[in-house]
Amino acid sequence: MARTDTIDVALGEQPADLVVTDAEVIDVHTREIRSGGVAVVGDRIAYVGAEASEMIGEETTVLDADGRYLSPGFIDAHIHVESTLLTPTEFTKAVLQHGTTAVATDLMEVTIVSGVDGLEEILDECRQLPLGFFYMVPSFMEEGDVQTVGGKLEPELVNELIDLPEAMGLAEVLVPPVLDENPVVTEMIETAIEKNKTREGHSPDTYGRELQAYVGAGATSDHESTNVDEALGKLRAGQWVYMREGSASTDLESVVEMVTERDIDTRRVGMISDDIDALHIDEKGHMDHKIRLAVDAGVDPVEAIQMATINPAEGMRIDEDYGSIAPGKFADLVLLEGELADCAVSSVVAKGELLYDSGELTGELPSVDYSETLRDTVDVGGELHPDEFTVTVDESATEARVNVLGASGSTLLKEAQEATLPVVDSVVRADPDDDVLHIASVDRYEASGRVGTGFVSGFGLDTGAFATSVGHDHHNVTVVGASPDEMAVAANRVAELEGGLVVVRDGEVAAELRLPVCGLLSPEPIDAVTDRLDEMNRLLDEMGCEMASPFMSLSFVTLIYIPAYGITDYGLVEADGFDVVDPVVETT
Repeated sequence: MARTDTIDVALGEQPADLVVTDAEVIDVHTREIRSGGVAVVGDRIAYVGAEASEMIGEETTVLDADGRYLSPGFIDAHIHVESTLLTPTEFTKAVLQHGTTAVATDLMEVTIVSGVDGLEEILDECRQLPLGFFYMVPSFMEEGDVQTVGGKLEPELVNELIDLPEAMGLAEVLVPPVLDENPVVTEMIETAIEKNKTREGHSPDTYGRELQAYVGAGATSDHESTNVDEALGKLRAGQWVYMREGSASTDLESVVEMVTERDIDTRRVGMISDDIDALHIDEKGHMDHKIRLAVDAGVDPVEAIQMATINPAEGMRIDEDYGSIAPGKFADLVLLEGELADCAVSSVVAKGELLYDSGELTGELPSVDYSETLRDTVDVGGELHPDEFTVTVDESATEARVNVLGASGSTLLKEAQEATLPVVDSVVRADPDDDVLHIASVDRYEASGRVGTGFVSGFGLDTGAFATSVGHDHHNVTVVGASPDEMAVAANRVAELEGGLVVVRDGEVAAELRLPVCGLLSPEPIDAVTDRLDEMNRLLDEMGCEMASPFMSLSFVTLIYIPAYGITDYGLVEADGFDVVDPVVETT
């Protein structure tokens, strides 16, 4: 399609390919709702207004809105697609049904596991899909002395990747290396600025001078705020602030009060997922769910839609093509049934193609065959034994005061806790009655047999164990359990599956989900994935875990960049300084 085709259609010199008629068009530029239609040629909008019906020809596809609201396609400005456990193709099928037509993702998890070769293969898949995938180049600095990873991004490669056509900017620039004036990170930021790319921030619990210094260095956005004051500080410093609503971190309800209670200008406010699992999408939705939450909290419906369309498009610097219903933009259109506040998606057009209508996907997506680069990624070095998951002390000890990683099902922040545990035959025992469990992470890349061990609270298991090969930002095999015996069963099964999620009960595997792509992703449809997730969550609930998303929460217990601790194959690691912490404080 030539751009001049939009001129010809708008002037009535050629018919449109697609026309939406009798719609209530949501104008996110002016906050108006106007009756009319939209004429589309190829993948672009040619005309918006009352005369759209005049552009219908003999071969024009007509979509009768019948008075329904017509919204721009929704945009998720920050999502780790891998956390859904779906391949990009299956993810696209899942979120199109909820009105999402563009996302920004760093594909860092794939890169950590399979390196640049794996990244390039997944990017090739994304390029074939109707969903707009915008690539954020990972800027993280792997703390190589305290965690093992499969692939690394060297600084010079980051500078190459940022020139990719779909590369939007740098992903999640961390605060410590910026404030420490790390020369590698400084160069990455300066390169992104020179190329007019965004610099996505990652600044949890950052205020005052540190925040101003960080923003002054070039961080353009943030999605880590957990309260109004934190979010307002970042807005006042000039950042785009995205309210997070994911599976493990649900911050929107508390942060949105800056809109409903403080009456601030919302032009730089958006909503993002960060990390959501397939169950979340299947049961609640995607960006449509966030819009409903914002409206329920008191945000005007059109303003809430702005937060999921034009606001992120401008923050991502893609508003020339995305974010609104206007001539020249991509024809990403969402029909909404019923009351606007319900944000009930009934039809979705992506780049001019009707891909979802009346509860059914109407378009075909290409099939994908994955190479061994992405499929052969888990090697723990042989069978794992129960004693590898224990913490041992001097044989004379009867009790041990230990460091405990305090996990939560509603926030990514972790607490530094302590507990006193019994010692039997030199082994420090967990105390499930007091919600103190064993936790361990096993190297999956070098077949070294290295296992980092410690203790964790928050999961509430009375018995059993569960394990995963999904764990930010190293994705080793991580397992939590009431007993080392069952932990060994769970971890060994994950390795046998070449990656996946496993629940062990009464010493046997009770449920599992195979993740053969990087040990992170399932090529199965969302329904198959959610059926297994639902079964595992039900079992874990019966075993005492009351978290809404236990596996999602476990996948962040491993993250060493968010306080207070993370668990890796080297052990318990402090977020402040990245030092390995002895799990035992003292013995008696």
